[in-house]
Amino acid sequence: MFKKWLTWPVFYELTEIYTAPLNIMWFVLGSAIAQYHLGTVNWLNVTLCLVSVFIFDLAVNVSDNYYDYRHARDREGYAQKTNPIGRLQLPVAGVGRLALGLYLISLIPGIWLVMRTGWLVLVLGLVGYVIGIFYTAGPYPINATPLCETVVALAIAFLIELTCVVVSTYGQHPLTWSIVGTTFLLCLPLTLIFFCLQLANNTADRDEDILNHRYTLAYYLGKPGSVRLIQAFLVIGGIWPLVNVLLGLAPVVTIWVVLLLPIMWQGMRPFFEVQDKKKTFITTVKSASLFFILYPVLFF
Repeated sequence: MFKKWLTWPVFYELTEIYTAPLNIMWFVLGSAIAQYHLGTVNWLNVTLCLVSVFIFDLAVNVSDNYYDYRHARDREGYAQKTNPIGRLQLPVAGVGRLALGLYLISLIPGIWLVMRTGWLVLVLGLVGYVIGIFYTAGPYPINATPLCETVVALAIAFLIELTCVVVSTYGQHPLTWSIVGTTFLLCLPLTLIFFCLQLANNTADRDEDILNHRYTLAYYLGKPGSVRLIQAFLVIGGIWPLVNVLLGLAPVVTIWVVLLLPIMWQGMRPFFEVQDKKKTFITTVKSASLFFILYPVLFF
């Protein structure tokens, strides 16, 4: 039923699979934290978790396009010219079935993982599924609220890594509040910079979002206020690895990632000056990606 319209270019755009490899870096950091602080990593559990998250991420991206199209108030502009469903003239029901199919496929390694671990992983997984599904689904989607940036940043840059730590050490070390706090502090640089990326995205989309009745944090802060918050969090996130090293939570080698701060700042300068989705937002993505890759690699 998909073969008439679901070509590789269409699948590539709907799923945004080109961003999925970054998921690997969250697991690189999560497994490294487990090894560094608890001395053990269950690679089968980590692999199952990675596969489940990888497929789930594809499902969320398809679902986002589906519900954004259905919820769009700007039918002539956003729905028909920006959203890939309207722009590529895709069958709405077919895109919905693709999202559902990917959600169901992602459950297969997820259920296997829960059977190997237990209720805590089930709870963490359910939280992740609820956030992912209701990011755009339902009458009050998360992406239409000022909590959007915070929820997404915490889910991707902290919850995934915490789950990785749990599955890595299951049966060897119980999860304690101490390891939760340690994981949070170690993931804080990624969380803050991912927040910057989300806020930058919503700042660039601010006018479009208002037309579609999506009132994110960028709506309330305005573009100048959003840029100032992005700059503040970029600096805090960029230097936070120094704090983790001073606290004895991270290996000394991770302080080298601080050298990326001036590079990221320079790379994001075009966006600081002009918040344009097509012309300058990509500079923030490229700059943040440097940190998303180097920090986990240095820790590993």
